[in-house]
Amino acid sequence: MKNRSLFTKKIAGTFLFLSLAAGTFSQTKYSSAEVNSFDRLIMNPYSKTLDYLGTGFEAATLLASAVLFAAPRQDYWKIGVEYAETIAFAYGAKELAKLCVSRPRPYMYFDGAPKSKIDDGDWDDSFFSGHATLSFASAGFTTFMFCQYFPESPWKIPVISASYLLATTTSVLRLASGNHFMTDVLCGALVGSAIGYLVPFVNSLWWKPSQTDKVQISFSPLGFSVNFKF
Repeated sequence: MKNRSLFTKKIAGTFLFLSLAAGTFSQTKYSSAEVNSFDRLIMNPYSKTLDYLGTGFEAATLLASAVLFAAPRQDYWKIGVEYAETIAFAYGAKELAKLCVSRPRPYMYFDGAPKSKIDDGDWDDSFFSGHATLSFASAGFTTFMFCQYFPESPWKIPVISASYLLATTTSVLRLASGNHFMTDVLCGALVGSAIGYLVPFVNSLWWKPSQTDKVQISFSPLGFSVNFKF
């Protein structure tokens, strides 16, 4: 028991040391020569406007799953639970990566790095992009579920395209705002997409969606409507 307790304390101490070390900034600016040649192709200084805009597009991507309200009402709770699982796994994956990997954000290689982000330790949480992870997880989930419920729908391609366009725009804005490198958003997109597909796929192995032949979907520039036939 004593050995186990000592081992637990050492592990806790290690994580505490890493978290404290990750939030300590001792340089005024990093050198771009330290960055690999691929990521060096796209590096930008910090832009508060583009930073906020990227977060806005992330929120829009997460809300895009609302199109699944077109599914039968009796499946709402199941879809909601699976979506919550998807987002939780995506969030956990990006948080674990940021805890284990300390990587300065691109804006740290330029003058004018935001002091507030340096003070709160966010400056070295570049790998991998949480915005890209969550956005592509939502896009993947929306795509999988919409195809399950409406495989013959003429709106399948527009819904899929819109979901991934929002996720891609989010990732591009994270690059443009100086928050991430290309490998950060690519890894986030890959992990997010995998989670977005795997979570509903695994659930589909023992649960099938309700029939949707009595559901009609119509879209307009102002939104979409769902009609149920009884």
